[in-house]
Amino acid sequence: MSGQDRQVKVASNQYYDGLSSHYHMFQQDWGGMVDKEREAFASAFEGENVKKVLDASCGSGEQAIALAGLGLEVTACDPSGGLVKRCAENAKKYGFEKNLRAQQSDFLNLNKDFKSELGTFDAIVTKGSSLPHLHTNADLRQALTNFHDLLRPGGIVNIGVRDYDYFINSSAKIYPRQVRVGRDVEDEHIIFDVWEWHKGAENQQLVNFNTFHINGESSTHTASKFVTTFRALFREEMEMLMKEAGLVDVKVHKIHDWLWESVYTARRPL
Repeated sequence: MSGQDRQVKVASNQYYDGLSSHYHMFQQDWGGMVDKEREAFASAFEGENVKKVLDASCGSGEQAIALAGLGLEVTACDPSGGLVKRCAENAKKYGFEKNLRAQQSDFLNLNKDFKSELGTFDAIVTKGSSLPHLHTNADLRQALTNFHDLLRPGGIVNIGVRDYDYFINSSAKIYPRQVRVGRDVEDEHIIFDVWEWHKGAENQQLVNFNTFHINGESSTHTASKFVTTFRALFREEMEMLMKEAGLVDVKVHKIHDWLWESVYTARRPL
């Protein structure tokens, strides 16, 4: 069964489906982000003989397009149908529809949706701090185990997670995302988050993202609110879970001095 044969239901779908038409605006420069990701992946994959890649949380396609731009065979998936559609549209727009396929799937069902491809991917990526949409150790461990099982022996993972060690210490409550306002802007947009920190049932640290989107023209604007919850996944927890899933050579990196994201790399043992 492929992800296209079943209805993918996860708690975050309402949030991302609601934002999908404007999701690209989360980046100040979408094209620039694609270029940076392409450079970062080229460096990370050097000498690893990577040809076939799974983007396990493709969003609107920033990483998938970057990977396709390296000439790789890319499978892009996301639980949000709206974002999968946008990713496919971007693949066509940038001329990568032949080496990029997009379909719905979610972290906990990758091993089922891609059962026929277990052990065949050279690399698996998930960026944009998507993995912490899973809140429990059991679910996180299952997702990481799915990555392990989909990789070929020696295959690598590249996982971006918001640097919650930094944010919890700074007591972050308001996080700006995008401002497009002024005389030279016809369709104005303001996007920001209000964070609510709280504990989960397992005493794990969670944070609600209340994302506000204000847009309009002239003096007429509308405001929308979208809410989703993340696990504030700290570095020590992430490294432990990766090792428990059978991944080895776990390392943590900062890419392009992006303060908000840490990148975890590891591999399936040979």
